Amino acid sequence: MSRSFSTLHTVNKSPFSSEALASCLRVVWPGDAILLMEDGVYCAVDASASVGASRAEGSRLSRARPASTGVEITGVQITGVRIYALREDLQARGIDAATLPSDIEPVSYTDFVKLVCEHGRSVSWF
Repeated sequence: MSRSFSTLHTVNKSPFSSEALASCLRVVWPGDAILLMEDGVYCAVDASASVGASRAEGSRLSRARPASTGVEITGVQITGVRIYALREDLQARGIDAATLPSDIEPVSYTDFVKLVCEHGRSVSWF
């Protein structure tokens, strides 16, 4: 079985208490995925969530961009990176999955396991 060299990044901290998402955005590559979980789901609903996300400008994130469109989270265009939010954590925080940007996909714990299996490695940002 061939394993992908892509990375699943999990972000579990609120953008109001941590720069976990900003740190994650500085190192993601096309083909990677980001899973927002626990208080990290607040990143999906607040456009100003990642204080310092603009520091991703000039990093591998912006230089590695293909020309196609992609997800925009916290003002940073992310092409070739899928963004997910754990449905149970959205519900626990009173966030309606229907209000999420269309590029952020709510997923179950079963989907979380599938994501881990689909990516060659996982990195937790906290």
